[in-house]
Amino acid sequence: MANKKSLLSLMLAALLLLCSCARHIPAAVPDGGMTTSQALEDNNVHKDSVPDSENPPPGSIEPDSENPPPDKKEPDSPHREEGSSYEAHPAADGDNGDEKNTPPEAESPASQTPEPPDKPQPDTEPLEDISGFSMPEEFFLRLDELLSGYLVNPHCEPDKTPCGCQPELAVDNGDGTVTKDRIVSIYFEDLETKYSFEINPGVHYPVASTVKMPFITLAYQMLEDGRLSPDTVLTYERRHYFGGTGVIVQGDFGQQYTVAQLLTLAITRSDNVAYEMLKDVVSMDEMFDSLRQRGVSHPEDLRKSKQKICLQSAEAYSHILNDYIASDGEYVSLYRQDLLNTRLRLICSSYPVLRKYGWTGFSLHDIAIVEAPHPYILIILTNLDEGTKQDIGLFESISLLVEEYSQSRGEG
Repeated sequence: MANKKSLLSLMLAALLLLCSCARHIPAAVPDGGMTTSQALEDNNVHKDSVPDSENPPPGSIEPDSENPPPDKKEPDSPHREEGSSYEAHPAADGDNGDEKNTPPEAESPASQTPEPPDKPQPDTEPLEDISGFSMPEEFFLRLDELLSGYLVNPHCEPDKTPCGCQPELAVDNGDGTVTKDRIVSIYFEDLETKYSFEINPGVHYPVASTVKMPFITLAYQMLEDGRLSPDTVLTYERRHYFGGTGVIVQGDFGQQYTVAQLLTLAITRSDNVAYEMLKDVVSMDEMFDSLRQRGVSHPEDLRKSKQKICLQSAEAYSHILNDYIASDGEYVSLYRQDLLNTRLRLICSSYPVLRKYGWTGFSLHDIAIVEAPHPYILIILTNLDEGTKQDIGLFESISLLVEEYSQSRGEG
């Protein structure tokens, strides 16, 4: 019996010793040299009282920008990708932290630091605070200086609409000089905020080749719809003859071109014969219907002969183009390339410019979409058909002034 008690005592002592040793076994050490408990503790260094899903790793966001509005992110480059839209797209419901989804065990007791209030809903959050964007007073003062040599005209009554300027009146003074009303109309629209301004909106000018913008855009829409084939071959006939710009007019009747070739020539070379040939397969009436749908109401801007243009119709041209370029159409990239490579470039920018210019008697125009970080439409219509160095310089000066102020919002 004594031997049994002694054996039990030895076994009990061994068991106690084993338990004591177990309490001193070192924890497993992960890669990096820290113990598991140290690693877990280190992972919590940057954790606030809000759920893990709302705490990105340190350095992944800039200070004061933890919860940017849905549209605050700038594009990766100032060049818009083909087919992308300029429209603002707020996050879908729940995408911007509408619900915190806090697990029950993560709810903070009263003794802990309370969670910050809920973030604003996307629907009510301003878009990068650009909704209040407008050109400052300084911009208009500088613009007035640029235009001062052009808008002081003998027939002008600035307080009236239209102002009385006569863009197609030129008086021969008999001494080798000509007196005319030198007129400039300007339209600007920020495509993010829809802020816009216009100068001399009531003046109508000869449309010149700017009409090719809505017409060729309609042709591309017909290609997308399958109503027109880029491979259709058209023949240059006498009835298509039209002088002025272009390369087809330099050749003989009987030349043949595909629709795709004519579309490129009509934009890059402003080819008048290409435009006339395309009228065989593209409806002018359909183009005018599309302009009416965009709000064009002046009869002189909607006629086939001696067509005019004012800021209202020019704005419609630009919106028709912008909507198509912003689509995911099969032919968008081809059209965009042509618009970037026109022969005459009046509106200038540091960024890509999609344009259609027009130049004929009593008109020198440019209608442009500028693919800047803050994209915009700029339209300059004039009767400066002499196209002097000073006239071309005016387009450049207005362009650069608009770019400077449209892109520098919030700076300084």
